[in-house]
Amino acid sequence: MRFDSEPREESYDVVVVGSGLGGLSAAAFLAHSGQRVLVLEQADRPGGYARGFRRGAYSFDPAVHIFPDAQPGGLPAAMLEYLGVGNMIDFRPVDVLYRADFPQSSIRVPVGMEAIVDAHCRAFPAEAKAIERFFALCRQLHHEAHTLPPVLGLSRLDEVAGKYPVLFRYLRATIADVLDEYFHDPRVKQVLGVTWPYLGSPPSRASMVTFSALQSVFAGGLWFPLGGFQALVDALASAVSKAGGEIAVESCVTGIRVADGRVSGVTLQSGREIAAPVVVSNAAARTTFESLVGFEHLPSGFVKRLQRMLPSLSAVVVFVGTSLDLAALGATHEILRPLHYDHQRSYDDVMQGLPGGMWGSVSTLSDPGLAPAGHHTLTITSLAKEDIGQPWSEAIGSFTDRVLAAWETTFPGLADSISFLESSTPEALKRHARNTGGAIYGWENIPRQTGGLRSPHACPVQGLFLSGHWTAPGSGSIRTLVSGLHTAQIVLAARGAEPVAFTHPASPPAL
Repeated sequence: MRFDSEPREESYDVVVVGSGLGGLSAAAFLAHSGQRVLVLEQADRPGGYARGFRRGAYSFDPAVHIFPDAQPGGLPAAMLEYLGVGNMIDFRPVDVLYRADFPQSSIRVPVGMEAIVDAHCRAFPAEAKAIERFFALCRQLHHEAHTLPPVLGLSRLDEVAGKYPVLFRYLRATIADVLDEYFHDPRVKQVLGVTWPYLGSPPSRASMVTFSALQSVFAGGLWFPLGGFQALVDALASAVSKAGGEIAVESCVTGIRVADGRVSGVTLQSGREIAAPVVVSNAAARTTFESLVGFEHLPSGFVKRLQRMLPSLSAVVVFVGTSLDLAALGATHEILRPLHYDHQRSYDDVMQGLPGGMWGSVSTLSDPGLAPAGHHTLTITSLAKEDIGQPWSEAIGSFTDRVLAAWETTFPGLADSISFLESSTPEALKRHARNTGGAIYGWENIPRQTGGLRSPHACPVQGLFLSGHWTAPGSGSIRTLVSGLHTAQIVLAARGAEPVAFTHPASPPAL
C-alpha cells in the first residue's frame, strides 16, 4: 500500500496518533462506524512494533511472533471479517505451544489445556493433583477477569467481590505467590513459571491474573500468518482506507492541542495544525501526557499516579538467518531458553546488563517462504534495560555474542551456519516507536498495573483517549487489537454516535 506523507484535509472527526496495532484497530473500527479518521505515523510505514522487515531473502517480525485464537470464528478472525479484510490474512496453526530448554533439561508443551496439564503431570507425577488445581485456577481467574463488569462503583464492591471471589483473592498476587502456595518442589515452580518473559517480569513481580490469561488464551492454540505479521498490519491499514479513513506517514505529532479543558487537534513537526474534537493516542502514555499534552492540562492526582507507574523492560532482538536444519534439531515455533533454573537469577542478569528472559521464534517452521530454500530464520529476544551504564552501541557486540553462545547449546553448529545477523537494541526500539525506555509491554505487568489499573481509555482531558498496550486490557498482540475496539466504542459513546455493531463471545467487555 502507498501512504501520503501529509494529511489531505485540515480537520477530521478523529485523529489517531501512532499506528501500532492498538492505533490501527481503533482507527479501523471508527472509520467503519462513519467517523472521518486520520492516522498520523512518524515512521515511513504504519505498524509500530508489529511491522515486519526484509533483509535480502529473509523476512523477520521484530516483536509479534505468534497470535492466539486466530482460527476461523475466533475473535481476531471475526474482527477482521467485520472490518471487511478477513480474506487478506491466511493464519496457519502452530503445532506445539513451546519448548523450554533449561540448562540440563527440556520440556515440550503441546497445544490444548488438557494436553498442557498432561505434559506437566507426566514430568512431575508426584505433583499431578497440584498441577491440575493450578491450571484450574488459571482458567477460573481468566474467566472471572474476562466477565468482570467494566466499571465498578464503591457501592457495588462487596457485591462484585462475592460474585468473583477467586479473582478478588488473587488480584494482588504475583505468579510466585501462587506457585509457593501450590507447590514445594522448586523444579515444578521453575517449569510452570518459564513463560514469564512473555510478560516481561519474573514470577516474583508479574501479575498472576495476567499470567493466567496468558496460559488460558495460549492453551486454545497459537497461529502464524503467512508472510509474517506485516500481513496483519496491511489488513488493518486496508480496513482504515476502505472505510474512508486516511493514514499519513512521516508525520510526527509534536503536540496535542488543548483549549478550555478539551482537545482541539494536533500540531505536526512541520508546524502544521490539524483540527479534531477527538484525539486517540497510540503513543506511550507518559509521552502522551507529559510531552504531547502537558501536565498543566491534567489534574495533579492523575499526574502523580502517572509518575508512580512503571514501564516494562525493553529488549535486545537478535535476527539470525541460518542454513542449519533447525527442524531436524527439534525446533518449535517458540522456544524459551532460561540460562538458570532460578528465574530470579535470570531477571537479575537482565538488571545487570546481561542476556536473560530469552526466547526464540522460528517462523520458517510455519512459513518456509520467509527464508531461502533450506534456510531458517531465528529471532531471539532477550529482555533488557534501556540504561545499562554504557551506550548500547558499545555493548551490543558482546551482548549478541553471549546470546548466540547460549543458543549454541540448543542448536549445535548455529554459529558456523549463520548467513545473516543483525541486532536491535532498546535504543533502536525507543526510536522506532517512541515508547518510554523502549518498553515492549507498555506498563510493567505487575499486580498494581493490571487490566483496569493501567492508564484509562478516556482521559481527564475531554476528547482525549488512549489505545494500545498502555491501557486495558493490557500487553500482547491480541490485547492491543481488542483495546482498539474498546477505544472505538468509548469514543463513539462520547460523540453520541451509534456503537460498533460487532459482538463476539470471546470479546472482553470495554473498560
